[in-house]
Amino acid sequence: MSTIRLVVEAVRLASSLAVKEITLFSDEVDRIARVVSGWALWGGAILLLACVSGFLLLMALVKGLGGLIGSEPIAAVIGAAPFTVAAAMLAFWGLRKMDIRR
Repeated sequence: MSTIRLVVEAVRLASSLAVKEITLFSDEVDRIARVVSGWALWGGAILLLACVSGFLLLMALVKGLGGLIGSEPIAAVIGAAPFTVAAAMLAFWGLRKMDIRR
């Protein structure tokens, strides 16, 4: 075989190998994307269900406390107090962090 034929054959085989490698890479990326999106979907669903169940638990506690003390509005204020305090503390902390004079 001549050198030119060998070079042509090498280029043909290299291009065929490159096409196969690109196809394999594309398939792997698609598979990984499907797996990651599936896990993200499950994680989002779990997070949503956790938030909803926490809200329902809080509502049940407020209703129960309202039944015990005889006033549901007062029970709602008692139930919301920790969240109000946490929001005020976070706001104060955030304002301190944003102070440019420090």
